[in-house]
Amino acid sequence: KQWYQRRVRALMAAMKPDPAFVEFSVNVPFAHTPGEDGVNYPLYNYHGGSWNERVKDCPNFKSHPEDLFICCVPRSGSNWCKNMIKHVLSLPQETITVELIKWFEAFTNAQLEAVEPPRMYKSHLRYSKLPPMTKSIYIARNPFDNCVANYEILRGFCIMGAEEMTFEKYLELYLSGEVLFGSWFEHVQQGWERARDNPDTVLFLRYEDMKADEAGTVLKIADFLGVKITAERAAEIAELTTFKKMQKDPTANHTWTKDLYNEGFNFLRKGIVGDYINYFTPQQMQQMKDKLKESGVTCFDDFLS
Repeated sequence: KQWYQRRVRALMAAMKPDPAFVEFSVNVPFAHTPGEDGVNYPLYNYHGGSWNERVKDCPNFKSHPEDLFICCVPRSGSNWCKNMIKHVLSLPQETITVELIKWFEAFTNAQLEAVEPPRMYKSHLRYSKLPPMTKSIYIARNPFDNCVANYEILRGFCIMGAEEMTFEKYLELYLSGEVLFGSWFEHVQQGWERARDNPDTVLFLRYEDMKADEAGTVLKIADFLGVKITAERAAEIAELTTFKKMQKDPTANHTWTKDLYNEGFNFLRKGIVGDYINYFTPQQMQQMKDKLKESGVTCFDDFLS
């Protein structure tokens, strides 16, 4: 298969960098707006239309059998996965991953369909909001660390109300699904079930397992995408995509968005497992465990003990 080389040629030929980026409303707390489906979405202005209309139109996208989707709740490791893919493809270091792998819901179907397949997309929508697809990678991060990571990026944004948000209040919103892109529990349940029922077309990755075996994760991704690499090359890619390396790489750390954040904030903040112990009280830990247990999401049962 020459999937990747054809993908890159099609991308460079038909999709140029879009100058429009994130524009947050300074008058809406946390720059979130409720969708018609009850899920909170961002107030982005990428494509000139409303977010509600875009979400409703997403399932109508004409996907191609060779398209790849990377799906996850925000702050779960999608940028890390994208950078691994960039090196699996042997692309130049200066390749900007957000141009290589477009944020699916941030553009119209017409804009995305204008690119010749094969194509790659990242999405924070749950599977039920996405079009039929042949191949996808789903990344899940434990809800404790994911909650903290989303709390910190909210506070890092230059948006009204963010600095006053306490972790106690954010945890309440997180447990009730009143955060950006909705309930972690419902989102991950859909991802886990899709991967369990379709192991040949969905690669399920846990952030914690990726951290424990970075080279092994590279090999899994390459194998899933039909690219043969050696164990030595996988180890090289793992080294190239360590968190510290990505923090120093402007193409990975989204440095062009720095004006959206408070001074001193990094888009790539810590990237570790277990930082939640510095935020959760014992009572809050139990709240999260109780919610996780009742949700039916079994892929993180090791966090219940």
